Amino acid sequence: MATLVAYDEPTERLVRLVEDTPPEGIVAAACARLREGAPPRDLLAAAGLAVSRSTELPPSHHGGPVHPVAGIQPLSRLAMRLDGADAMLPAVQSVALANKHVHAPEMGPGAMPEIRLDGLAGKTKGELLEGLAFELGRRRAAAAERCLLALLEAGASPGAIMEALLAAALPRNALDDHYFLYLVYAFRALDDIGWRHAATILRPPVRFLARHPMMDPPDTERGAIIRDGIALYRNYAALEALVDGRALANGEPPFETGAAETGAVNALADAIAFAERSVEAPELAADALADGMSVMGVCEAQSAGAARRFLRSNTGNPFDVHYVTGMNARRYLMRLPGLALRTRLLALLSWGQGYEVRHLDRTMRWPAGPDEEALAALPRRGPEELLDAVADSIAAQPEYDLRTLEGSIADLIAPDSVRETDALAADYVRRGYDAEAFMKRMAELVCRDDQSEMHAYKMQQAAFEEYEATRETLRGVHLAAAARHAASAARMRPRTVWSEARAALDA
Repeated sequence: MATLVAYDEPTERLVRLVEDTPPEGIVAAACARLREGAPPRDLLAAAGLAVSRSTELPPSHHGGPVHPVAGIQPLSRLAMRLDGADAMLPAVQSVALANKHVHAPEMGPGAMPEIRLDGLAGKTKGELLEGLAFELGRRRAAAAERCLLALLEAGASPGAIMEALLAAALPRNALDDHYFLYLVYAFRALDDIGWRHAATILRPPVRFLARHPMMDPPDTERGAIIRDGIALYRNYAALEALVDGRALANGEPPFETGAAETGAVNALADAIAFAERSVEAPELAADALADGMSVMGVCEAQSAGAARRFLRSNTGNPFDVHYVTGMNARRYLMRLPGLALRTRLLALLSWGQGYEVRHLDRTMRWPAGPDEEALAALPRRGPEELLDAVADSIAAQPEYDLRTLEGSIADLIAPDSVRETDALAADYVRRGYDAEAFMKRMAELVCRDDQSEMHAYKMQQAAFEEYEATRETLRGVHLAAAARHAASAARMRPRTVWSEARAALDA
């Protein structure tokens, strides 16, 4: 008889709150706990543990623990930049989404059993790491989970475990970039809520890596992107050859960047932004490394290029954030102790091959900046007035209701009114006004979203972190990207979680 995973108190009590509360009462229950003094991070942890323990992974990446867990670190960090009741809203959104998935018939209820580690006692960390890679290669999820748990029990470092898991995740990035992103964001979640929860949080990503994706593409444009991804997956050796034969051909490239690289970084960013296809980015990056650019210089260039490319896109789909979040996840790996340089470079160069990165190639319909005539026509405003104008432009975007939306959200095109937001944000950047105030306002606005499966939160936090990590002369594009996406997210309705939570927390 299986024994189900359980937690020590008071964690178990909070997890059961997420799992057992009927969906119609979850917002009130979460707000009540917060008003009683429960730390928001404890509720974030409970949401992640509940959705990992009590849901099933669906056939695609939408559902189960994938996006709720991926949202934990962005929600946690975004909340730290807010004040008062606003700082509690991210935790409420996390709890509400986890509860929704636990109670959705296509996802829950699930049950995570305890796993006995018989036969693994006495094995070295090296043997367990080899076993983890082997079992993932054989698609044996339960056996791979046992190796993971044995590694955690043996005290293996996060970097060593990540190295083993990336061997499976990176080739699959071309099939679905969630193989990579879910894994990385799960590690980042544990950095925030504590690695004591790793045995629960990491089992679903390992199981996710041990299964076949949906590989029967329909005869559509999306089907062609899937077929291209299958070809990239089967030819992963070509990406390895780029790293081994070009990026590392002259020995290890310098790691840290500096002011002397600014021109080269900007040029590479533009080359990536205006490439005909995203899949050209790996060769552009490999050439830059072979010519002597630093690893972090290439990372910065890809990030700025990704944000510029995002601004070129006329997508109206608020889930289309992988240009930016994918680069932010890769920046995390550049600094994660214990990863081999070759693995870091494979991760860095794999960005342009991601399924949802390539998917936006069809939407490159706008310039990578605002309309210059519209920008010139704007009246001069002070920082507060201009920031209010940006926020008002975002709030005024035409709405649609996801419950009655015809067709696929992936086919939504942004309205021309989004270009007004672009111009106002560019004016704010051009005048050198306070970036922290700008990003805080974007964070406040995005807390109203309860439909994007955490994508809006991930985008805002990723843009903030990329702004912070980018040199002064190039960083403004990340503020502009944050405003663009806030305008897309603001269009979605309903906003039932936000309105109920706001009322409860303000009472």
